Amino acid sequence: MARGARCPTCRGEAGWIGNPHRPFCSATCRLLDLGVWLDERYRIPGPPVEGAPAAGAGDEESRGDVP
Repeated sequence: MARGARCPTCRGEAGWIGNPHRPFCSATCRLLDLGVWLDERYRIPGPPVEGAPAAGAGDEESRGDVP
């Protein structure tokens, strides 16, 4: 029996043996996951950094909304 796994992107069945995209089921799912990494949407929580603005703080200044 061939071994399979679940694709981390779409949760569909992904063949393991002979699949050049493993652990993904296809090139599309592999590229979608790469896009998430490149957009820095995967985060690992850690201790707060001193002197760093709180989440969402300073957004108005970066957009130029504040005179």
